[in-house]
Amino acid sequence: MVKQLTLKDLKLRYKSSILGFVWSLANPLMMMFVFYLVFVVLLPQTAPQNCDVANTRECRIYNSYTAFILVGLMAWNFTANSISTGMMSLLSHASMIKKVYFPRETLAIASVLAVFVNFLLSLIPLFLIIFINGIGLTWYVLLLPVILFFHLLFMCGLGLFLSVAVVYFRDLTHIMEVGLTAWFFLTPILYTMDRVFPSAQQLVYWLNPMASFIESYRAILFFHYSPEPLFTLRTCLTGVLSFVLGYYFFIKASRSLGEVL
Repeated sequence: MVKQLTLKDLKLRYKSSILGFVWSLANPLMMMFVFYLVFVVLLPQTAPQNCDVANTRECRIYNSYTAFILVGLMAWNFTANSISTGMMSLLSHASMIKKVYFPRETLAIASVLAVFVNFLLSLIPLFLIIFINGIGLTWYVLLLPVILFFHLLFMCGLGLFLSVAVVYFRDLTHIMEVGLTAWFFLTPILYTMDRVFPSAQQLVYWLNPMASFIESYRAILFFHYSPEPLFTLRTCLTGVLSFVLGYYFFIKASRSLGEVL
C-alpha cells in the first residue's frame, strides 16, 4: 500500500505540469544559480591565500562554490518538502480516512517517500555539477546510501509526528512556515560550521540534526573524506530515534483521528 500511495503522490505532484519530473532536476539548479549570483557575483568573496597551489578546505569552497551550495541545498529541499507534504498527508486524505480503515501511518510515510524519489532524481544534476567543477567522486561515495537511508528515517519520523500533530493543532502549519525559514538560515547550507559556529560546532550538531546530515553529504561528495565514526553514529542514531519517537507518537495520538477529522 505504501508503494501505491507513493506512486499516487508522485503522479499528483506533476499532474498539471508540462515538464513533470524534470522539475526535480531544474528546481535545485535554479536555486543554486540564484545563490551563486548573490554570493559570488554580487557579493564576491576574497580568495584565500595560495589557492593556486593549495587544496585546502577554504580553497575548494571558493573555487567550487556552486557544487558546495548544491550539496547542502538539495539535502535541505528534501527536508523542507518532506515536512510540508508529510504534515498535510492526513488532512489531505481526511475523506478516505473516515470511510476506509487502513494503516494510516502509510499516508505520512508515502508522502515522504515520494519526496525522497525526487531527491534521488536530483542527484543527477548534482553529480554533473560536481564533475563540471573538477571535484569528481571517490570511493567515499559508497557511504552515500547509508546517509540517505538514515536521513529518510529522520524525515519519516518528523512526517509521522507532524501529520498527526497538525490534525489537533491546525495553527502548526503557519508556525512551521516561519520555523522552516529560521531552520534554513541556522543550517550550514550557504556557509560552513567553522565560520559561523567556530567554538560551538558540537553543540550545533546536537541541536540541529540537519547540520550533521549536510556535513556528512559534503564530506562524502565534496571534500572527499569519511566523517568520524562517532559523528556518523550520532547522525544515524538521530534518524533512528526520530522514526521511533515519531511512530510511537503517531500510534498513540491517531486513535481518534476519524472523530477529529
